[in-house]
Amino acid sequence: MAFMQNPGYCSITFSRDRGFTLTELLIAMGLVSAMLMVASPWLQHWVWRLQVETVVQSWSADLQSARLQAMRSGQAMRLQRLSNCQALPLAMGDWRCGWQLLKKINSYPLLLNTALAGEVLVQVSPAQNSLDINASGEPVLGGFRVVVQAKRSQSSATVRAICINIAGRLRVVSGNSCT
Repeated sequence: MAFMQNPGYCSITFSRDRGFTLTELLIAMGLVSAMLMVASPWLQHWVWRLQVETVVQSWSADLQSARLQAMRSGQAMRLQRLSNCQALPLAMGDWRCGWQLLKKINSYPLLLNTALAGEVLVQVSPAQNSLDINASGEPVLGGFRVVVQAKRSQSSATVRAICINIAGRLRVVSGNSCT
């Protein structure tokens, strides 16, 4: 049998099956929800760690900025917690609302203000509401520790400590101890 082609005739078939069936959609949604259930704790832990790391980097950068400002200007600086916190009255050393950088002369003019949303706990030890930096850029108080922890996390993996030794050297360690 020979194949004959008719140039005036074009055979195109259109399929009426467009899209997905309800069964296919339900199976796909079930797979996506199962993957989200498996990934949800990991994602939440990742968000907590990101929040803690952001606060640690911000606090460290602001302390370094205070030290640099003191050395450049030859004037003492003060890094202190925000006093106008909207939360409940905070205990001594609780910096969860944020902090500010001030010059220690001329009625403490404000140089920098870092406000936090309260999702991260920031505890200073020994309990202080301010850290003074002398004109040479050295922290007046040695053995200073700032512990940063995600508020809703119970995991020790989301805890960081910023340790400042007597010489003013700064280091960040995992956990809440500087030893």
